[in-house]
Amino acid sequence: MPVYIYRKKNKHMYVRMRNTGCHITVPKLLSHQLIQQYVTENERRLLQTYQKLHDIQYTLLGRAITIDYKQREFHYEIHHNQLKIAHPTSFDVGFKLFLKLEFQKYLELIQHEIQAHIIKHGLKPVNIEIKYIQSKYGSYHRLKNKITLNSYLYMLDPKLIDYVIMHEYAHTKEFHHQKSFYDLQHQLCSNDKELSKWLKTLTIPTHFTL
Repeated sequence: MPVYIYRKKNKHMYVRMRNTGCHITVPKLLSHQLIQQYVTENERRLLQTYQKLHDIQYTLLGRAITIDYKQREFHYEIHHNQLKIAHPTSFDVGFKLFLKLEFQKYLELIQHEIQAHIIKHGLKPVNIEIKYIQSKYGSYHRLKNKITLNSYLYMLDPKLIDYVIMHEYAHTKEFHHQKSFYDLQHQLCSNDKELSKWLKTLTIPTHFTL
């Protein structure tokens, strides 16, 4: 696993795992020995994360697909389990744009079902924004009263998508992770514990390559 070290005017050390390797930003005066000690002590965990990021399994709604990419004007077609996609910049940029557009279509299809379900539990529909996020699957912005969903979710099983949506809707009433929040989440998604464990086994890719 490649390890890249960046020395900056930081007070703390920051570790970011990408499919290119382990990127560590450290204070300028931090000794190489301490950095090496951190990598050695956490080697197994870092390697597991790197492997997940490096060996991406391409799926849409949990179903495996094959991909054909060309570097030209943005366009895509889906036939059965094959995606043909083009983008002038890179596959990474094109695929993330594709995920956003297709996830928006998918949410429109299930919107009525979602709203009927949350209204039944005393919650109100809120606006949903979609963007590619490297650090989390979703979030709820209390002041804007808006849910943000990671477009990466479109690659996952629909059960996981439903779970993340219900998790964020639970936050529209309970703004914390205390018992009342988990009670509401369980009412919204009866197998939430199982799906939460499943989601924790996954790693959000930072960069898509073929």
